[in-house]
Amino acid sequence: QGVDLALKKVWPSAERRYCCRHLSRNFKKAFPGPLMYILFWRACNATNPYSFKKAMERLRKEGKTPVMKWFADLGQQSKWTKCKFDSKVCCDTNTSNFVESFNSTLDVDRCRPVLTLLEGELYYFINGLQV
Repeated sequence: QGVDLALKKVWPSAERRYCCRHLSRNFKKAFPGPLMYILFWRACNATNPYSFKKAMERLRKEGKTPVMKWFADLGQQSKWTKCKFDSKVCCDTNTSNFVESFNSTLDVDRCRPVLTLLEGELYYFINGLQV
């Protein structure tokens, strides 16, 4: 929630999406079972309104009101399902795999301030050293 507040303050018009991999963990806790998990991903990865509508109808049938409330509480569908993504944003990913990969490369340096990390990279770049 702190990230949302910071982004709204610094970049109020930035397009923001949720990581569906993280959402799926919360969904799976609330609605266990392989069928619900599969239906969750069908809704998130739907690339057109028809397949999204069908996925949501199936979720409604299987999970009833609690599932629909869970999705309603997420807010705007444009933050989590591909078929509602803004077409001006040239990326259709709905997971944060890039961020996860970047964080894992930082390892112990992850707790350092961004400027310290950049200064370290600049040092390696200027001196031609391998990280």
